[in-house]
Amino acid sequence: MDKQSLHLSQFKAAIFDMDGTMIDNSAFHKKAFQEFNKRHGIILTEQEYQKKISGKKNDQIFNALFNRELSREEQAKYSYEKEAIYRELYVNDIKEVEGLIELIRELQKKGLKLAIATTAPKENRDFAFENLGLSNEFVAIVGDEHVTNGKPHPEVYLKAAEKLNLDPKECIAFEDTPSGVESAKRAGMTVVALLTSHEASELSKADLVIRNYSELL
Repeated sequence: MDKQSLHLSQFKAAIFDMDGTMIDNSAFHKKAFQEFNKRHGIILTEQEYQKKISGKKNDQIFNALFNRELSREEQAKYSYEKEAIYRELYVNDIKEVEGLIELIRELQKKGLKLAIATTAPKENRDFAFENLGLSNEFVAIVGDEHVTNGKPHPEVYLKAAEKLNLDPKECIAFEDTPSGVESAKRAGMTVVALLTSHEASELSKADLVIRNYSELL
């Protein structure tokens, strides 16, 4: 699929991942994990970072980082610590991926429902939506606390479609990681991938790859 053959009005809903898709925050999550790892004496190579952290749910990440099955209390404690570091690092730099707000307005004009399918916890979602002025734009939000399986499992996208009362084939998904793209594809959706955190070659399962949303406007 190319940009010319993508007609947004053919869909009934647009479902957005958040991190790296709505906000270009991958570098700040990485900095937060580096600070977290430093505090806990964990050393990761770049390859290990991509394998253990990129696009994963926090419970998957912390089990991998500590090489053991953590208790629910430990998971909550480490997640809170890392996400607080992230918000503190990012608060003065947060901004939309170029063209996002304009695209959202265009989708709303075309009558598409808007939803979120993300592994980001609620505090981070609220932090992002408030700073972008998007707190009341989404009909459905499926986050980390609503799913058992992280991406690339399709659960988060299937739940989003279910909340919208739509067939997944009627939805277009926006993603930025290989695991996210695979999750949405396995759910049966058309997927547009953004080049904010990965190379185009890593996002080859997407139907279309773009640098930012301005390319669709």
